[in-house]
Amino acid sequence: MPRKYRITEPGYYHCISRGVERRNVFLEPDDFDTFLSLFIEIKRDFHLIVHAYCLMTNHYHLLIETALPNISAAMQRLNSLYSIYFNKKYKRSGHLWQGRFHSYYLYDDIHFWYVAKYIERNPIKVSMVENIIEYPYQSFYERKTYKEALLVSDSKIYDMTLQEYENYISTDLSDDILAKIYDTPKIVQKDGKLTFLYKRLETLFEEDKDNNRSENAKRAYEYGYTVSEIASFLNLSHSAVSKYVHQ
Repeated sequence: MPRKYRITEPGYYHCISRGVERRNVFLEPDDFDTFLSLFIEIKRDFHLIVHAYCLMTNHYHLLIETALPNISAAMQRLNSLYSIYFNKKYKRSGHLWQGRFHSYYLYDDIHFWYVAKYIERNPIKVSMVENIIEYPYQSFYERKTYKEALLVSDSKIYDMTLQEYENYISTDLSDDILAKIYDTPKIVQKDGKLTFLYKRLETLFEEDKDNNRSENAKRAYEYGYTVSEIASFLNLSHSAVSKYVHQ
């Protein structure tokens, strides 16, 4: 069975990467600053528009727009460059990120603004700060603090005045909207066509608990998830899951 490819079509994407085993990937201010500097280079080299972002200690969220089919290459390059920096600085080896990055295609403006708010409110969500403006590694802080933004200079967040945007992201997201964000369908290229994956991996494994793990892994692969994504979810090696799905 051919490998399922991650969608790389032009459009808006919510991109997420987490540290391996949810370990911290930003240990001190210089790490955050280095990542942002690399992100500026990637934005320029891959002709991206950055609409919103937030760097947390063990993961990050980016809201990116691209007019080219290059989102996968851009994200892989960003994660690779930062991994090289981090491993050299802290004298470590091995993977820094938990599998490949996750990307979700945003299919309308309503969804775009929900995700922008969700990203900006991440530090509030985990009680890192009480006021959004207190957190320095996010797009709102960049817009409010610096006269000339470097990453979000072309962002749609400028469609609102600064006060309008601050008011918008200062209100919480309702549970039903959060559910819509969490259940965003992934889009993959399957049999030459773009296909929505409405079911999350957790759902696929919970739906048929009578099946053993190998059968559910094969089912998830046939549905459209990659071996790497299934391996990361099950905390198994790539080779072990590959045997499951190809048996």
